[in-house]
Amino acid sequence: MRRALSRGLEVFIDSNIFTYHLSGHKIFGEPCRDFLRRVERKEYAGYVNDIVISEVLMNYLKSELLISKGIAPHKVAREIKRDPSLIELVDFDVVTMLFDGLDLNISFIGFGCVEVTILIEKYHLLPNDALHLATMKRYGITNIATNDRDFKRIEWLNIWKP
Repeated sequence: MRRALSRGLEVFIDSNIFTYHLSGHKIFGEPCRDFLRRVERKEYAGYVNDIVISEVLMNYLKSELLISKGIAPHKVAREIKRDPSLIELVDFDVVTMLFDGLDLNISFIGFGCVEVTILIEKYHLLPNDALHLATMKRYGITNIATNDRDFKRIEWLNIWKP
């Protein structure tokens, strides 16, 4: 269910939105590309945290190594540990240009374990999603662009889905 967002809203952007855009996903790629264009035009104030950046970079790394070397995504970390030169095969410029071009508000995580654990337990979230939620709470953001249905459990969030 895609919920329209009003112009001028602050929106936390989950990593899957960037990943669908970068991969050209056949179903979600175009809606995510359109959404990010609206962020670029400053129709929304986009927010991410360092966890989102890390997830997007890892997803991109997995995708590129699958394409160039046929390495299954679940084996990428192990293969890079074995052969660090694999990283040289990936050109991260497209990712850095995407993040730089959007002029996003980036929050660097500074949450304690107790704070994150409370959110994990209250909303039954995985740790990275709890960190995203903690970031939104800290900045008073009630809108999220995501395709992660786990965020439906948070009653105070407005969700935009591709």
